[in-house]
Amino acid sequence: MYTAMVALFGRRGHSCSSSCATVTYKQVVRGIDGCIPLPITMPVDRFQVASSWLQQFGQSLQSGNTDATASCIHPNGYLRDILVFTWNNRCLHGRGKITAYLIDTLDKASITDLKLESRLGLAPEYGRLTDKLPLRAVSAGFTFQCKIGPGRGYFTLVPADFGEWKALAVMMALADIRGYEEVKPSESVWGGDLYWSDAISERRKFIEANPHVLIIGAGQTGLNVAARFQQMRINALVVETNHRVGDNWRKRYPALVLQTPNKYSSMLYQSYPDNWPELLPRDKMADWLEQYVSTQDLVVWTNSRPMPHPKYDDATKRWTVVVDRAGEHLTLHPAHIVVAAGALGAPRMPAVRDKDVFGGTVIHSSDYHGGRHFSGKRVVVVGAGNTAADICQDLTFHGAQSVTMVQRSKTWVASRDFLCTTLRCMYPPELDIEACDLMAMARPVALTRELEKRTAAQTLEQEKDTHRGLREAGFNLSFPDKGIFVLWYEGHGGLDAGCAELIRSGKVRVKQGAEVARFNAGSVMLTDGACLEADTVIFATSYEPITETMRSVFGDAVIDQVGPVWGLDEEGELRGCYRKTGHPGLWFAAGEWYLSRAFSKQLALEIVAIELGLLKI
Repeated sequence: MYTAMVALFGRRGHSCSSSCATVTYKQVVRGIDGCIPLPITMPVDRFQVASSWLQQFGQSLQSGNTDATASCIHPNGYLRDILVFTWNNRCLHGRGKITAYLIDTLDKASITDLKLESRLGLAPEYGRLTDKLPLRAVSAGFTFQCKIGPGRGYFTLVPADFGEWKALAVMMALADIRGYEEVKPSESVWGGDLYWSDAISERRKFIEANPHVLIIGAGQTGLNVAARFQQMRINALVVETNHRVGDNWRKRYPALVLQTPNKYSSMLYQSYPDNWPELLPRDKMADWLEQYVSTQDLVVWTNSRPMPHPKYDDATKRWTVVVDRAGEHLTLHPAHIVVAAGALGAPRMPAVRDKDVFGGTVIHSSDYHGGRHFSGKRVVVVGAGNTAADICQDLTFHGAQSVTMVQRSKTWVASRDFLCTTLRCMYPPELDIEACDLMAMARPVALTRELEKRTAAQTLEQEKDTHRGLREAGFNLSFPDKGIFVLWYEGHGGLDAGCAELIRSGKVRVKQGAEVARFNAGSVMLTDGACLEADTVIFATSYEPITETMRSVFGDAVIDQVGPVWGLDEEGELRGCYRKTGHPGLWFAAGEWYLSRAFSKQLALEIVAIELGLLKI
């Protein structure tokens, strides 16, 4: 839920419709960027402010003056770099770190020709930085050229001392490698005199025999990556364990509905039909992925999986991997393998004593296929996250005799409406999704965390009725001192889509602060000595890290070279995903739709750069 964290910004707050507005209040900045609140009364022309700042920033960059460049950024501002100054994604906070970062990288980047964007949504706008703080800002997108190719960026300016406008955050990202640009829709990918069907067939045969990249997993992440690679002329073959594309959704519980609006949850290059529901059900998502393979002309093998253990040749810089395709073993030699099976690996099923004496049903949530199978049953659900809440709600609806949620640790809960409202603001219908993704990418996680702390009281007020009911029912709520949305990375947060009311009313009971210690005949004993009668126990206990699951495929020697995958590093960047992992030719792609849409481009650029000798493996 990476974008959920940056979502606090909304779409740059409520922008003013005129090009010039007047500030007649105090700019409250203390606690966000360290400034003393300044009383300001001045006209604000968003175009003039944006163009003046960009001209100064551009001149500083072009001259190679690190001090002048850093001075354009607020003393406690942020610079987010995605493949422009280094072949990595970095986020530097504060002028000191920004200056130190640019000393060895600014001249090499050779940045020139900065121009303001004029596209809808990226042209200069002026408005509140968030809905919950009075701080206002001027924001805009821009384009530029660097040594490698064209780039795109986005900045957010706030008044600093003496009324000067400084960047609270500026993001610069490599858009393309010159001469190897992403194919645009108006261009033909195939060319030649062949019929379309012949061209597709020949292309497919070539890729199947000589994939440059092997992608493991045909879920939404793997397919977004494959679609991006195709437009970047990177031959990619996708292997999927399931019988059909989309089965990773079809096999989940039937009550599953996406928690995010469908525009935010779009696939690359192809939006959903206008008459579809805003929150997509499981089966519509599954079928959409299946047709996406056909409409995007992707090469996917189903009933296929890599056999243990692929070998990497340091001399040829190629893998030797045997793929089991419906029982036939085929040897491939890709230069890269992308594990796109999500951040989560195999189901995590706790080992509990005396399961054989229980006499009832014990399953992981991944094997839960609907509440109708448990009508009249006494069900214990272990876990308190999104999946556990959905299952408890579904069981109640289908007439389970009793439903008890075992909440093992504190959990932060926010309403689904809270997230959806924010994402609708970030991804409004009138804006191109690429522009929305660019603005989301431009918001540093560390800054979002600070803003969350400043607006925590308003958020709690917004959720007070839900939280009061949960506490009264014995649910243990956490208060996110790290920032609300950061908890998504740590598995301690959930969205309420109706289960909170069931808990408040007693239809779903809560047993808090204990684990399942052992089974009895017809009951489970908890670690605090409590005994719960049960016919069924469902463990909604998440999944193991994907790197641990991949050990059985790649072996310890390979996985031990891979750093952490998922979670945030010290700069607020996603660890181990869409960037080098520590083992040559092995990459991980994970996360939800925004991440795979936006950062599949970064991954594609890195792979192209390696082939061109611009980036060392």
